Amino acid sequence: MSAITAKVPGLIMAKPLPPTAAVDLHMHTLASDGTWVPRELFTVLEEREFRVVAVCDHDTMRSVPAAMAEGAARGIQVIPGVEVTCRWGGRQWHVLVYGVDPARDDERARPFLTMVRMQDKHLTELALDAKERVEKSGKVLPSWEREVAGRPPMPVHTLRAMIADKHVANLSEAANLVASLGGRFNTEQPLELVIELAHLAGGTCVVAHPGRADLGPAMTEETLEAMLADAPIDGLECHYRTYTDDDTAFYRGLAERHGLLISTGSDSHGPGVPVDPRAWRAIWCQSLLDRLGIPVASSEDDQPIWAPGMDPLNARPKPPEEKPAEAGEQPTNTTEGEQTPAK
Repeated sequence: MSAITAKVPGLIMAKPLPPTAAVDLHMHTLASDGTWVPRELFTVLEEREFRVVAVCDHDTMRSVPAAMAEGAARGIQVIPGVEVTCRWGGRQWHVLVYGVDPARDDERARPFLTMVRMQDKHLTELALDAKERVEKSGKVLPSWEREVAGRPPMPVHTLRAMIADKHVANLSEAANLVASLGGRFNTEQPLELVIELAHLAGGTCVVAHPGRADLGPAMTEETLEAMLADAPIDGLECHYRTYTDDDTAFYRGLAERHGLLISTGSDSHGPGVPVDPRAWRAIWCQSLLDRLGIPVASSEDDQPIWAPGMDPLNARPKPPEEKPAEAGEQPTNTTEGEQTPAK
């Protein structure tokens, strides 16, 4: 675990949350590959009585200040976050870093926030490079400006423009075409470096969706032990939109055996894309919230914190041949919210 226990300024709560309070600690906005505008997202969160949330865009924190302002205006606690694209063990991993306010400019936070800004800048460069390569190949992209919509461009905007202009059928084909032209659509940082700089800033590092197998094999106990030997991650996202009860039980058990924090996240990228924010129970991620200065009251009954059947929205197990393609099959910073066919 991190040597620094970070109680984030502004997140200290005097009164514990009820155990069943609605939380969602993994959502995206239009700052990366989502379509949520912070104001619209927080209107939904307020209507559905969420208490604590985190916006964790891919390799950028551009929406975090707006999210924090919206949360403050609506009585919703917002944890600053970012989903950093990492490389470890010969494959891509995504790490949710919680608790580092992007407005900080102190010596401990500066290296991590500089790295995030460099990731963001590099993604813009890759988006422009991919556009140039595609257009030089003879495929014009009149939809590109509409996809970018005045934002700093991201690679996903170029990929979506390729689809809109009917050069390819889906994101997989778009990404393959960019690669065939010598371009790239993702940027990664060494996992060890991300954890080191995040911990220096007082951040808390959680491996996102370890049970998803679209970026590489799903995490096993052996994988986790090897990872911990290289990089002291703090937790695992044990409740996730595609998990079955068996998946949740496995990753909760894995986290508990290794003394790791437990997180919960929908990975919502927009209204119904691929899902709306999920009202996870605060007590399911009690250890993580407590680390961040948000206490959760204990249950008054004798029920376990979590058990199979408690979450009616958990996915139903299906035979392997019927299992739907996972969103974001391409190893990329910017296509996770898309429903596209797997290779």
